[in-house]
Amino acid sequence: MSPRTKEQNEVIREMRMTQIMRAAAEVYLEKGIQLEIRDVAVQAELGYGTVYHYYKNKHMLLEDMLWDALNRTESALFPDVTGDGGSLRKAESFSRLLLRECVQDPSVFILLKTVADNFHQFPGNRFIKLYTEFQERIYLPFVGMIREGMGSSSPEKTANLVFGSLVGYAALNIHHNMQSEIDAEGIVNMIFSGIRPRESGTE
Repeated sequence: MSPRTKEQNEVIREMRMTQIMRAAAEVYLEKGIQLEIRDVAVQAELGYGTVYHYYKNKHMLLEDMLWDALNRTESALFPDVTGDGGSLRKAESFSRLLLRECVQDPSVFILLKTVADNFHQFPGNRFIKLYTEFQERIYLPFVGMIREGMGSSSPEKTANLVFGSLVGYAALNIHHNMQSEIDAEGIVNMIFSGIRPRESGTE
C-alpha cells in the first residue's frame, strides 16, 4: 500500500479538525467553558491522544471553532443578501438566514452568544481580533443595512435589538430541545414589524 500524499494528509487533517470542532460545539452547549479535551474526544468518538494531537488545550480548540464559525457564517449570509432589493429587505433576509444558522449550527450560536457576552468566560486578550473581525464582517454590514433601510438615527441600537432577539430565540430552541421546525419567517417578521413604526414607517 503506497503512502498517502501530502494533499491526502491535508484532506484528512481538515476532516478530523472539523469533526473535533463539531464535537466541541455540542459539548460546549452542555458544559460551557468547563468542557475538557477528554469530553470532546468522547463526543467525537476519537481517542484522547488524537484530539490532543490537534489541540493542546481547550482554549485553542474553542478559538479555532469560533473562527471557523465566523468564516462559515459570513459565507452563508452575504451571497444571499446582495443584489436587488432594498436595504431593509436585505436586513430581514440577513436576519432569517442568521436565525436558521444559529439553530442548525451550534458553533454559530456559540459565536453570537459569546460575542454578546464579550468573551467574559475566556482568559486574556486572545479573542480581541475575533471580536474585531466579527464587528467588521457581520455586525457593521448589518448596521449599514438598518441605517439605509430605515433611516434610523440609532442603527446600532436597532441592530442590537435584532441580534439579541435572534440569539434569545435560538437559545430557547436549542436548550429546550424544541423539535418543531423554526418559523424563521414569522419570527423575523414579528421583530421587524415592531421596529418599523418606531423608526421610519415603511421603507
